[in-house]
Amino acid sequence: MKILIGLLCLSFSFSILADTRSITLVNYETDGVKQWLPGTVIVKKGDDVEITLINNTPSGIHGFFIPDFGVKKEVKKGVKEVVKFKADKDGLFQMKCHMHPAHVGGQLLVLP
Repeated sequence: MKILIGLLCLSFSFSILADTRSITLVNYETDGVKQWLPGTVIVKKGDDVEITLINNTPSGIHGFFIPDFGVKKEVKKGVKEVVKFKADKDGLFQMKCHMHPAHVGGQLLVLP
């Protein structure tokens, strides 16, 4: 549990002054439930967003999908993947695993 809390803290430790928002999400599994942490990502409209995805689940490959921004990536266990996009519209957008949408969900909040 301490490791998960540490990873959450690290994921929010990006620079406010940077042109690119760099965020790390970690996929974990407990009692059969899989989830990317943190489950909510907050950025500002106009930000260049770079998300590093780390899949630590024992169940293998999982996806990361933000349909409204054209982001779609499959992430193998133990392999870091990076997705990049421009947050060019504000609102609340769905993040999910396109391979297992019932298990892995989250949200992207783009502030005006």
